[in-house]
Amino acid sequence: MNPPVLEAFRADGKRLRSLRHKALQTIHATLPQRQRVARLVQGQVDGAPRCLRLMLSWNRRTKSFCSFLTNLPSKGDPIEVICRAYKGRWQVELLLQEWTSYANVPAFDTANAALVEGWIWTAIAAAALKRFLAHMTQRPAEVPMSTRKGARCALHVLGDLVEALKRGDVVGLYAALEAAIISLARHAQRAHPQRDRQTGRAQLGLEPCFEHDEVIEFAEAA
Repeated sequence: MNPPVLEAFRADGKRLRSLRHKALQTIHATLPQRQRVARLVQGQVDGAPRCLRLMLSWNRRTKSFCSFLTNLPSKGDPIEVICRAYKGRWQVELLLQEWTSYANVPAFDTANAALVEGWIWTAIAAAALKRFLAHMTQRPAEVPMSTRKGARCALHVLGDLVEALKRGDVVGLYAALEAAIISLARHAQRAHPQRDRQTGRAQLGLEPCFEHDEVIEFAEAA
């Protein structure tokens, strides 16, 4: 990717006149590393010229630039906002993976819109149920849960819950819920909660919630 740079600005708003009207690759080595840089570049989109914002943020750990390309205007969405919002992108990717991989959504091979919509809503409902189980486990067990692991492990506990619901067996439902919580607490914990506070989602303040009104007593399996 080597589009022409029409304008360039630092995060503090200063215009970098020396970078104007040059090819991207020719100025890459001269970019400042202490501040993020936003550049207005021109490229071809569907055969027509289009101007976009290309933002670069220096990563001190990897010693390289992270690139963000967007059509959002600079007036309402400054560089800092774009870079912070991008950190949530991985959570979106994980959610889509839950729908496609862990909620048994088949490859769509149909022209029937009703079938496609039904599969999508079923996947969303299944993913929501699995996430509910993960967060439900987190409170009484007081362990940080991984929604990804919870989505994979929930398959082994949902059967007993569904059967108890089908029979209207309240006692069996409570027993299935207790067994599900114990199983998920053992097998679906977050692998590196301390690391998450430095580089993961906990860096944004998304900490596990262990507060609960009722204390669920686990049997010896706890």
